[in-house]
Amino acid sequence: MKGSMKAVVKAKPEPGFEMQNVSVPSIKPDEVLVKVQATSICGTDLHIYNWDDWSASRVKPPLIMGHEVCGEVVERGEMVSNHDIGDFVSLESHVICNNCAYCRTGLGHICENTKLIGVDRDGGFAEYIAIAAQNAWTNPKDLPLEIAVLQENFGNAVHTAFAVDLRAKKVLVTGCGPVGLMTIAVAKAIGARAIYATDVSLYRIDFARRMGADLALHAVDDPVIERPARLQHRTEQRLRTFERRYLVETDLRKIHHALLPLGCGPGPLPAAAGQADGAQPRREIK
Repeated sequence: MKGSMKAVVKAKPEPGFEMQNVSVPSIKPDEVLVKVQATSICGTDLHIYNWDDWSASRVKPPLIMGHEVCGEVVERGEMVSNHDIGDFVSLESHVICNNCAYCRTGLGHICENTKLIGVDRDGGFAEYIAIAAQNAWTNPKDLPLEIAVLQENFGNAVHTAFAVDLRAKKVLVTGCGPVGLMTIAVAKAIGARAIYATDVSLYRIDFARRMGADLALHAVDDPVIERPARLQHRTEQRLRTFERRYLVETDLRKIHHALLPLGCGPGPLPAAAGQADGAQPRREIK
């Protein structure tokens, strides 16, 4: 497809974005061209907009922004057989090379040449995006756009929650932005025994309760350590004596299994909390 389109571009190595007219991308034999129907804004986009240290070390302008995308397949390369014109798709943002040792042994999720759309290559804050067909996941035609566009972000919640076995475990989700809120739902579906949530936004704290958190607290104003312990005590009173022997007192200062950070923060994540009280070494998910 020839012609031009509007796109949100990181044009220069400085704060801000620009709306520009750019060429509609051409596709390779193994790619599809997707007409973008919806995008969502990730915290990563804000880092790039503000041009912090992380984005300055990673992003190479000029670049079209956006990696949470859904839309309609309008063109496909001659090697593509798994998509039809008109398919409604959500896009996986990690484009792998299919050639490195990891890709060739079924470990493409840790491909050493992974490129993220909207970070390392042109993204979806545009009218069209070209992407490998294997990165386009077909949705039901009636899936609402506001759900389809969050599939990529939802995948982060699923990946993080499944990094360890959460069944019958007590889980703390600290930071109830979109991924944190979705992680609450995933942990609940997995079968977590109790889910605690903390944030500094009253709106997000209420949202965490609606998503299924057993207890949602303000990280600064509420007694974050004491409240879960009292909740645990009331629960234990309802259990038989032999069941109580196997319960561990809930203390959010003690991380007995793993610390699973997800996101792009403004600086290094302190490891002290994850190493306290005989905790296991923390495990990072990127």
